[in-house]
Amino acid sequence: MTSHRRDDEEPSVPSDIAAAAQGVAQGTSAMDFISSVVAGLLLGLGLDWWLDTAPVFVIIGIVLGFVSGFYKLWNASAVLEELAERRRRG
Repeated sequence: MTSHRRDDEEPSVPSDIAAAAQGVAQGTSAMDFISSVVAGLLLGLGLDWWLDTAPVFVIIGIVLGFVSGFYKLWNASAVLEELAERRRRG
């Protein structure tokens, strides 16, 4: 007899491919975080140059970049937690 996979089941993935995919996901999360901080820094530098102010906007930009980066990491971890919970259930 042949076994048929139901449509709602996830296909089995070899462990080396799963490990590589996890590494890529972690790298992507790290780049999202870093790009948020760098974007805040660059926007702050641009505003400080344009408005001829002290490093006020650089500091604000870096802080907002960190907040944005942590928010992205929080959302990514929530998605991964949801996937893990689905796998545990079924």
